[in-house]
Amino acid sequence: MNKIETTLHRLGICPNYTGCREMYLALRLALEEPARLTALARCIYAPVGQATGKNWTAVERNLRTVIRRAWEANPAYMAEIAGRPLAHKPETGEFLAMMYVYLNSENAM
Repeated sequence: MNKIETTLHRLGICPNYTGCREMYLALRLALEEPARLTALARCIYAPVGQATGKNWTAVERNLRTVIRRAWEANPAYMAEIAGRPLAHKPETGEFLAMMYVYLNSENAM
């Protein structure tokens, strides 16, 4: 298991969960080219949708579902990833950005 898969699993997002594959691909794209985080619909949602045979709005919805699942399953670990207390569930862009920073840090598993 790689760092992305391990982190998602600790957040309660297993491979059989709707949106897991989309989140994995979105994070890989962000890690390959961080500038993609500034244009989510065009640079992340659309390519992930193309790879999974879904439109970009379905990808965005599935990512929000995964984030909600992670928030419900393990909010303490999500706060650890963020590096600060979280008062509310992060939005999709915020989640992808904090995962990017975490996965590039030495603290990531």
